[in-house]
Amino acid sequence: MSRKPRVDPRKTKEMQEVTKERNFIIREIKNRGPLTVEELAKATGVEKSRLVKHLIAMRQFGKVLIAGERDDQFEYGLPKESK
Repeated sequence: MSRKPRVDPRKTKEMQEVTKERNFIIREIKNRGPLTVEELAKATGVEKSRLVKHLIAMRQFGKVLIAGERDDQFEYGLPKESK
C-alpha cells in the first residue's frame, strides 16, 4: 500500500497565508468596487510587490480583471459572475 506523501507544514502555512491574502483582496474589491494597487495596498496592508504578484495570479485564474484606469493606474475589479 502506498502512503500519501506528507506535506511540509511550512508549505501548508505559506499556502494558507496566500489564500487568506487573496480572499482579503477579493473582499475589499467586492465591498468597495474597482481599486488601484495603491488603494488595495492601503486597504489590505499587503506590500505592493506582493500584492501585484497576487493580482497577476488572480487575473490568470479569472478571479480579478482590469476594470479600467484611473490616474495612470489600472483598477482591478471582479468578473460579473464573482459579484
